[in-house]
Amino acid sequence: MVDAGVQWTMPPQGVIKINAHGFFSDQPFENGNISGIGFVFRDHTGHIVRMVGGSLGIEEERINEFYALLTALRRAYWENYNNIILETDNAGAYWEWSFVDLEGVIPEHRYVVNQLEQRKADRNLRMEVRAISQESNHFARYLAQYGARHWTQLVIIEQPFGRVQELWNNDMGLGPVGAQFQEMWEGDLQNEDDMQEEVLVQEEGI
Repeated sequence: MVDAGVQWTMPPQGVIKINAHGFFSDQPFENGNISGIGFVFRDHTGHIVRMVGGSLGIEEERINEFYALLTALRRAYWENYNNIILETDNAGAYWEWSFVDLEGVIPEHRYVVNQLEQRKADRNLRMEVRAISQESNHFARYLAQYGARHWTQLVIIEQPFGRVQELWNNDMGLGPVGAQFQEMWEGDLQNEDDMQEEVLVQEEGI
């Protein structure tokens, strides 16, 4: 069942939640991409563990959606996360993956679905897969679209930036971002009064 809620929810302690999205465009971007992949890992406190965006150059929408899930699971395996919740708003891919014994899976999709099934069968992996609403997955959606526009491979993003910071804050209930909302260290702040005072001190010392 698709979660009708619009807010991202934190996983239980000890669980990594992965939000993934496969993006597809009818018109190519300037770099030639028509597809993108984005996923984000977050822990039970909501902190970002890993962000990835970019493109594999896939030209078939459903296969791209499957690879968004598969590349997220591959990254989880490489980083030794074995207790995860995997969420996607690509409902078609979710339901096709859910068919038992690949019934209803078209031949062109079977290889990647078999790979997903192999991950699911790993006895060392505790995984719950969920279909969620687009509103609950806007972070991964943005990473996929941004990645499609800017990169021709998958890129690990080390720090939140711009719209990513805003989406993260919204998910955590932390409000807006922007220069007027961001704190500064006192030592980094030098306003006009400080500068004028420095000039006066220097002139008096002459």
